[in-house]
Amino acid sequence: MKRLDNYQLEHTTPEAVGVDSKVITAFLNEINEKGLGLQSFTVVRHDKVCAQGFFKPYNADTPHVLYSMSKSVTSTAIGFAVAEGLINLNDRVADFFPEYAMSKRPFNRMLTIRMLLTMHSDKLITVLDEKGNKDWIANFMNATFLLPPNTKFNYISENTFMLSAIISKVTGMSMIDYLYPRIFEPLGIEKPFWEQDGSGNNAGGWGLYMKSEDLAKFFLPYIHGGKWIDGTQIIPELWVKEATRKQVDSVNDGYIDNMMGYGYQFWRNQIANSYRADGLFGQRCFMFPDYDALVVLNCGEAEDYKIMKVFWKYFPKCFGYEALSENKEAYDEMLSVIDGCHVKELPKTERNREMEQKISGRLIKCKTSEFVSVITISITQMLYNKPGEINEMKLTFDDEKLTFYWKEKDYANTIEVGLDGEYRVSEITLGDLHYHTYSKASWQEDGSLKLWIRPIETAHVRQFTFCFRDDDTVKIVNEMTPRFQDLAIYNMTFIGMPIKSKTTEDVVKDAVEKLGLPLIEPDFKGTFVE
Repeated sequence: MKRLDNYQLEHTTPEAVGVDSKVITAFLNEINEKGLGLQSFTVVRHDKVCAQGFFKPYNADTPHVLYSMSKSVTSTAIGFAVAEGLINLNDRVADFFPEYAMSKRPFNRMLTIRMLLTMHSDKLITVLDEKGNKDWIANFMNATFLLPPNTKFNYISENTFMLSAIISKVTGMSMIDYLYPRIFEPLGIEKPFWEQDGSGNNAGGWGLYMKSEDLAKFFLPYIHGGKWIDGTQIIPELWVKEATRKQVDSVNDGYIDNMMGYGYQFWRNQIANSYRADGLFGQRCFMFPDYDALVVLNCGEAEDYKIMKVFWKYFPKCFGYEALSENKEAYDEMLSVIDGCHVKELPKTERNREMEQKISGRLIKCKTSEFVSVITISITQMLYNKPGEINEMKLTFDDEKLTFYWKEKDYANTIEVGLDGEYRVSEITLGDLHYHTYSKASWQEDGSLKLWIRPIETAHVRQFTFCFRDDDTVKIVNEMTPRFQDLAIYNMTFIGMPIKSKTTEDVVKDAVEKLGLPLIEPDFKGTFVE
């Protein structure tokens, strides 16, 4: 299918489609007052974008990591393959991979595509298992079982990877290439980047990057029975119905949004006849067919249920059924609030010229673990080609800026960093990842230097604090916002592991003991050698 003539979404005022601008303003004000990590939003009503905003430095032209929202895109690929007769939901997973020995895990013979779709493989494999330079299909097949297949809902991202691997097996191409002519190209969506394993299978359950408005376009057919706004059938109608209805019970973790049931890689909402695509740190697309509306959120909030709580306060009840009279004053106020939205920033301070002269251009040698990277561990842990192990750094100052060089494994990058309170923008490459960094630095009263690096394709900001000592050693305090360890309770609960305590510290300790992964990204030291 070639690109449709009307692939672009029209932009209009909220009032033109029955939404009060004051409600959008109130939603944003509460998000800002509570310091929640919203990074962008797009509101679509009656097939028109009626409100959209990006918290600086995030912007409309840069794709954003989706984390598990990727799963709903994978579901769409499965829907196409079913409609084309390539697969059946009752097909056994093992039959697609006869080259892998099955004798170790007899239960593998029971697994079906439907069980993968509904998170009922009951495999004991998690996002914390090592993926660097590993055979991901073998890892899945060799993993033990918590319970016999189809016993219980356990949220396993590797289930979705296996769906992607099946698509590759039956089509002879990666899932992103399979999807491109079926939905991306017709809707004018540039082919996105999707992480993959060593054999070219897309990650499926994670690792997809898309722009906010492209996400809105991708999921819009899901509120129209699979049709685009001109009536063209994009996604098979039966798949839309089956994928978004409740297929199985989900979790009982105390959060109502997780307890409303699960479809085929879509979550059901507490609002009747509505559903969503979900990802870590608050990546979401809410779909409301009864209101002819959807909302896309990109966030960087570890406790993302807090954003959900605010969201449900305003949506979907803000969607009226008739157009409202234009209210220029309210609309202009909404635009002003949107323009003022920004993420938490590093305040500007006075330059420490004496220390800058002492350390500028000198190489710092470091010895770190594989978990120390400029990129968050929540991304690097799931990569086939992993960066990490920062081994050298250099801070070079001039009258206008800081230039920061570092090397992790064999990947070397140099970025510009603002010292005047303004971001400097650079590009970095780490393995398969290519990001745009928005960076600032500021000197502190105790003589330390704070350096914040925000790759805006991600939800995170790396926060280094350099503490310089008289013996030419440097302590680097290594922080990431939002933090991976704040997801420990979430991850342990979803994979069905019993936890001894509800405190993050104890859960992290429990996870480290059981899974052998240091969830806390460690501080490290360096020494000037030049």
